[in-house]
Amino acid sequence: MRRSDALGVALAAPRRFGGLSAVDDRWIVAGALGAAIGAIWAPAVSWWWGAALVIDGVATRARVLIPVGLLLLAAASMGVQLSRLEAAVGGDVEGGVVLAADPRWSAGALVVPFSTSIGGERFRWEGWARGPAAWALEDAAMGERWQLRASAEPAGAAERSFMWPRHLAGGAQVHAAHRIDGGAAPFRVANRLRDRVAASATSLSQRDAALLAGFVYGDDRGQLPEVVHDFRATSLTHLLAVSGSNVAFVLLLFAPLLVRLRPMVRLGAVGLLLAQFAVLTRGEPSVLRACVLATLAVGAHAIGRRASAPRLLATAVIVLLVVDPLLVRSVGFQLSVAATAAIVLGAGRVARLLRGPPWLRLALAATLTAQAGVLPVQLAVFGSLPLASIPANVLAGPVAGPAMVWGLVAGLAGGVAGDAVAAILHMPTRLMLGWVATVARWGAGLGWPYIEAPEIAPIIAVAGVCTAVALWGRRRMAGAGGLLTIAFVFGVWAVASTHRAPPPQGAHLWVHGDDPAVVVIDRPDAARALDRLATAGIGDIDVLVVRSASRAGREAVRALAARHEIGRVLAPERLGGRVPYAPVREPITVSGLQIAPAGERLTAAPAVASKEWQAEP
Repeated sequence: MRRSDALGVALAAPRRFGGLSAVDDRWIVAGALGAAIGAIWAPAVSWWWGAALVIDGVATRARVLIPVGLLLLAAASMGVQLSRLEAAVGGDVEGGVVLAADPRWSAGALVVPFSTSIGGERFRWEGWARGPAAWALEDAAMGERWQLRASAEPAGAAERSFMWPRHLAGGAQVHAAHRIDGGAAPFRVANRLRDRVAASATSLSQRDAALLAGFVYGDDRGQLPEVVHDFRATSLTHLLAVSGSNVAFVLLLFAPLLVRLRPMVRLGAVGLLLAQFAVLTRGEPSVLRACVLATLAVGAHAIGRRASAPRLLATAVIVLLVVDPLLVRSVGFQLSVAATAAIVLGAGRVARLLRGPPWLRLALAATLTAQAGVLPVQLAVFGSLPLASIPANVLAGPVAGPAMVWGLVAGLAGGVAGDAVAAILHMPTRLMLGWVATVARWGAGLGWPYIEAPEIAPIIAVAGVCTAVALWGRRRMAGAGGLLTIAFVFGVWAVASTHRAPPPQGAHLWVHGDDPAVVVIDRPDAARALDRLATAGIGDIDVLVVRSASRAGREAVRALAARHEIGRVLAPERLGGRVPYAPVREPITVSGLQIAPAGERLTAAPAVASKEWQAEP
């Protein structure tokens, strides 16, 4: 049977009764759009209405009822989720909890999401730990069971927009913590695998070891601030978050074993494998989408049905949004679906327009179409796009997949065999990670402008028309449109290059004067400081003033020195670190700015009133 069929035929009625297999792909895609609209709109409806409409649309020829019914189903599911989160009550937590994510440091505290029961209902809370509680939890992992003493409060109106999409009912202050055990078996297995990969990275540099964790299982907690800046400046941060391509490579890795199994046994094995991989990668939205899609594809093959790629993707979106409609508010989920849809619809056609060996054409086509697909989401969410991201993604994207696969194989084997074997196995890993990091640093150092959404909209429109015409074979029109697109690119480039952001000022970083330029950092965030200086076009720093004698202060000095030429560093006497600095022991004046010691901090204020200086809030 050669026509494309939906994966949902596994649950459909026979064709003579009008099952789901008889529904055209376009209605399944429309159903996915309907589910997304319903999850966003979320009117107060009963799921019975949605279920009745979907069943009626499948059983009859009134196919328009399918997307309408799925819209109502997703809306009803979202209503249940929001009502449950809104009904959350706070209180004291005194007992066993399960960690819902890996702890990470933020603003001087350890953020520890956990789930526990309060008032008879189980909720997920964002815990904040400091002092001894933070030290105890610092090396904890998702899935472990801990004895916590905490105070939880439901999210306020201003916090719900970023807490509820992560299923967080509110925040909690953690006062004491004691580990109970490693949690359920899937989490214990996943954490051991992560430990093996981390143990194998002793032969790698600090930068490459952190990149390995990001590429293999999406852990970006140990990234150096300057590397974070480079990846942000080139829009390569998606490489550090596990995506659908990682799921595909995992299945490819186990394919020699899976193909030997009978179809239904293979379906069960793939389901278990992908479920364990989802736990290993902490259930990232992009991974969930890819795991569901892959399971549906294997299921279709197991029952002897062919399923088109658009139909599989739409079915996966429907399943996920009906089960967990909050995913529609996840930027990671939006980017994943957009990239996959673009690859499904355009990668094959773009590959035919390119020249070179098939593997290279397919890799470049997938990278280019994925970037085109996520572009609208990036502009809508972030408001701008670095032009350096285009060549950076083309150069780094094809290497990311092999780096993940080899990093996983070498990491597990090296973690078991020992450091000597791991050092040999990780030689290709070192080369591939070094290539991606070099591309990111090169792109970040180009100094190319950021394009704002209104400026790039004409390019998107014209490029979309030209691409559509080219794909339909009207090459003359496509050539003329291509020239027009190039003209638009240069025009927008000229406009973007004329405006630079003003010198960054605020509670975290100031720039004072022009000759010499003095950069003052307070409550330092090294990656953010690098981003703001790069956006403002600031290169060399004559004088760097670090006001805080803390670990974050030392890290800020090291990171800025790795990306900027710094003439002189002024800091509290107890700052420490490897970068040379001049300790401020008595008040001094630099470029009209008076700097004086105050315990483990420095005060900074203009010696003479100046409009250039923005006083500290």
